[in-house]
Amino acid sequence: MDTSIFNEGLKLMAFGMGNVFLFLILMVIIITITSKVLAPFAHLLEEPAKPKAKRKVSNKKPESKDDKAMVSAIIAAVHQFRQDNK
Repeated sequence: MDTSIFNEGLKLMAFGMGNVFLFLILMVIIITITSKVLAPFAHLLEEPAKPKAKRKVSNKKPESKDDKAMVSAIIAAVHQFRQDNK
């Protein structure tokens, strides 16, 4: 295996990762400075609208006779299965 190609790959990887790291550090610095510079002007923005009180909505569906019949059929089937497999 040619180690010079491997070394070139490692150098290229380190260079690329270094550039990404520097870019991210620079971005954090710029965002922090921008935040501090624009903080005095924050009062010019509108106040966010207060959320209206939400009604409490139940996720339950009203039970019908069909639902009760299905539940009882499932219970009976499980009971029968357990009795057969003892």
